[in-house]
Amino acid sequence: MGIRGIGLCLSVFLAAAAIIAVEPYVPKDDDEVLETLPRDLLSGRDELDTLRRQLSKDPRNVELAVNVASRYLQMGKSAGDPRFYGYAQAALRPWWDAASAPPAILKLRAKLKERDHRYDEALKDLKLALAQVPQDAQVCMELANIYWVQGKYAEAQDACDRLRETAGTAAAIMGSAPILAVTGKAEQAYASLTHILPIAREQSPSAVQWIYTMQADISAALGRVEQAEQHYRQVLAVDSSDNYVLRSYADFLLDQGREEEVLALLRDYTSDTGILLPATIAAHRAGQRALAAEWRTQLKSRFEENRLRGNPPHGRFEARYELELMNDPKRALAFAQDNWQQQKQPADSRILLEAAIAAKDSAVAREVLEFLEKHGTQHVVLERLAKQLERK
Repeated sequence: MGIRGIGLCLSVFLAAAAIIAVEPYVPKDDDEVLETLPRDLLSGRDELDTLRRQLSKDPRNVELAVNVASRYLQMGKSAGDPRFYGYAQAALRPWWDAASAPPAILKLRAKLKERDHRYDEALKDLKLALAQVPQDAQVCMELANIYWVQGKYAEAQDACDRLRETAGTAAAIMGSAPILAVTGKAEQAYASLTHILPIAREQSPSAVQWIYTMQADISAALGRVEQAEQHYRQVLAVDSSDNYVLRSYADFLLDQGREEEVLALLRDYTSDTGILLPATIAAHRAGQRALAAEWRTQLKSRFEENRLRGNPPHGRFEARYELELMNDPKRALAFAQDNWQQQKQPADSRILLEAAIAAKDSAVAREVLEFLEKHGTQHVVLERLAKQLERK
C-alpha cells in the first residue's frame, strides 16, 4: 500500500472512531458560557443576517451571494472556525459546479477550495476567471500563490510575470518575493521588499504588514534572529491578532526555546487550530501538563470534527500533533508524506524531515532533500535536518 493509501486508511479509522467516541457536551446549567466569540465577529452580524435573508429569497443574485460569501470567508479566517466556510459555500451553491460562473463567484469558489487544499480545482476556477477577465491582478496573485504552495515555482513565476503586465512592478515584486525566498535568492527577495517598502507606505499601506511579515519569515529562514524578531514585532504592533503572523512568530519563538512567551502570545487566540497547535506544544515543552492535556484534547476533537464534516485536517498540523504531542513518529510520518504530496512549503518539508529522523526512516526523506537541493532553498533548520539525515 502506498503512502497516500496509508493516509486514507488512517482517515477512515479516525472518522469511525470519532463517530463512536465523540459525545455532545451538556451544560450543567443554563448560565454556563460555552464559547465567547471575538468582538469583531459580533459587529455587523445583524446586517449579515439581513443580507442572508435577502439571499434566501433571491439565491441567484450574484452581488448578494458575493457579499455574503465574502463576509463569511473573513469571519472564518478571523475565528478559525470552519463552519463559516460552510456558510460561504452555501451562499455560492447555485454556481458551485458551473464552469460559466461569474468571475467574482469563481474567485470565491477557488478560495474555498484552496482552503480545503483542493489546489488543482482552485487553479481550474482561477483560470476560468482569468479567461473572462484577463487583466485581473488578484487572480494572477492567487495563481502565483497556489503554484508556490505546490512547489511549482516556474508556473508561479509565470503568473508573477503576468502580474507585472496587469498591476505594475511593485505588485510583481511582492508576488515574486516568496518564490525567490525558496529558490536560492532569499537575499534578493529581502532586498526587493525593502526597495518597495516606501512605495507600499504611500500607495498601499495595508501591504506594509505583508512586507514586514515576509521579511520576518525570510530573516528567520536565514538564521537572522534579531532581524526576524524586529519584523514580527513591527507587524504585531499594528495588528496583534493576525493569525498567520501569530503562527509564524510562535514557531520562531519555539525554535528559540521561548515557550512561556509563546503561551503569553497565543493564549487568547486558540479558537484557530493553527494557533492552538503551537500553544499546546509550548505548554507541553514548558511542563504545564494540565494545560497541555486540555489543549491536546481540543486538538484531537477538532481533527475528528473536520473528518465528520468531510474535510480532513491540515496534514502538517496533524503530523506535528502526532510527532510532538503523541510521540508517534511513524503515524506523523504517514501524515507528513501525504501532506507533502499536496503542498511543499518549507514548513511542510520540515515536518516530513523531522518525522523521518524520529521514525529512523531516512529513505522516505530523499524526495524532499532532492527537491530542496534542486531549488537551492536556504533555510537554517532544513539545512540542519538534512545534515542529520546524511549522517544516518
